[in-house]
Amino acid sequence: MIQKTKFYSWKLNTLPQGCMQCVKGEKLVMFVTGICPRQCSYCPLSEQKKDRDVIFANERQLTGEKEIAAIISEAKACKSKGAGFTGGDPLARIERTCEYIRLLKKEFGKKFHIHLYTSMNLLSEMNLRKLDDAGLDELRFHPEIFSDKLWNRTSLFFDAKTHKRKYHFKIGIEIPLLPKTFPQTRKVIDYFTPYVNFINLNELEISDADAFKIKNVKTRNSSYYGAKGSEELAMEILQHISKKYPKMNVHYCTCKLKDKVQLGNRLKKRAKNTAKLFDMVTADGTLIRGAIYLPETKPGFNYKKQLRGIKNRTEIIKKLELTRKDIIKKFTIPPAYIDIDNQKLRLITNTGIAEKLAKYLKKEKLIPAIIEQYPTYDQMEVDVEFL
Repeated sequence: MIQKTKFYSWKLNTLPQGCMQCVKGEKLVMFVTGICPRQCSYCPLSEQKKDRDVIFANERQLTGEKEIAAIISEAKACKSKGAGFTGGDPLARIERTCEYIRLLKKEFGKKFHIHLYTSMNLLSEMNLRKLDDAGLDELRFHPEIFSDKLWNRTSLFFDAKTHKRKYHFKIGIEIPLLPKTFPQTRKVIDYFTPYVNFINLNELEISDADAFKIKNVKTRNSSYYGAKGSEELAMEILQHISKKYPKMNVHYCTCKLKDKVQLGNRLKKRAKNTAKLFDMVTADGTLIRGAIYLPETKPGFNYKKQLRGIKNRTEIIKKLELTRKDIIKKFTIPPAYIDIDNQKLRLITNTGIAEKLAKYLKKEKLIPAIIEQYPTYDQMEVDVEFL
């Protein structure tokens, strides 16, 4: 029986373990590479990631393959109980992918659940064996909807003589729901159902990225980026599966689930685990704090680019250290209530201190502000109010 879940999605029977952890915000998002052999018209990747060999652990960009400590640190910061490996296509960098799987399993134990997304283009006996040996728990592949050229690669999962599964990980398909494609989507479902443990259906997310090439598709409404017609297709496909394959495990995942539930819960966990003594944590998991900027690091247009272009970081940090000491001494502020943010080159404190010292700070040619930001590693601001 098709059931509506409490996290804005629909299911038939049981959700895969990867999904159950995702909705709780318990999955580290491990972006292994932006390289991919496919050029899907519905690709939502930004220009920062698309076709670039970059690595991210959640929102934290890694500077190289061997930055292992950063991956562990991010997983601990979010209290992750598993990881979802994505891209691009993680199989395009199979050795890196397997190294990271082993690393996470070694650090957090065998129960740390890892699922991985891949196209069918790079499925091979060698790659599948490497993933199995590394300890992968769940493989989700994306079959082409308009071409069955690679569909027969499902044979790689089974022994030719005994027809038994050759690998320990569970397998499933995950496909976007492109409006007005019921015949093609049904064909995919009918072909793959006998071979997989689960089916994931994704509401089509309309993206403003250059890689998104689908034309004449509109959002459901002005405040939602799910495609009009995608949910209607989901209901048709769910009905088809429930009648023809009533025992199959199916999950229809909406954009709202990904944004409000999956991301929201992960942010709340990270906020609770990483908030400073002086931070206020909101119900949405954002942080509200006071900030003190030097004139040369005041946030403005293209703030990220501005920070990347700063070359005298050491000098700026020394200035911040002196400013912090002066404020602590002059106003008898407990040292724990004012800190240096080396990443964004500013002092951070509680809102009360920033407001109380605003006049003095401006007189000293410093720039006080109240900010609301995400608790992510990149500390993206939601709002900046200069005092």
